[in-house]
Amino acid sequence: MTIWEKALLNMQKGTKKIAGVASLFSERVKAELAIIRLRLRIDEVQAGIDELHRRIGRKVTDLKKQEALPRTTEQLFRDDELTTAVAELADREQEVEELKARMKDVQTEFRAAEKQTEDILA
Repeated sequence: MTIWEKALLNMQKGTKKIAGVASLFSERVKAELAIIRLRLRIDEVQAGIDELHRRIGRKVTDLKKQEALPRTTEQLFRDDELTTAVAELADREQEVEELKARMKDVQTEFRAAEKQTEDILA
């Protein structure tokens, strides 16, 4: 094998490694952006949950001020506003769990892509 053939072979190997690193970097950026979007969405949903908690608390304190607070909690949750807020709260908490699960899926997908790229580079 001549020097030029060896140089050409080494350049081809180097090009493959650079392409692999670029691919890995691209996948990493995609995964990070997806995770950032999911975290922002989780924060939005959490803000909604906090607002629902405030609404429930406000309604309870209003009922107490008006001395209309029921003696039992069953009567308390018959109030339409509280019932809808509690139902919406359960939906939002479920949404947070789904977003967290999706975030884990994105991280798992990235790890698989990273492993494939490392195998190519080796």
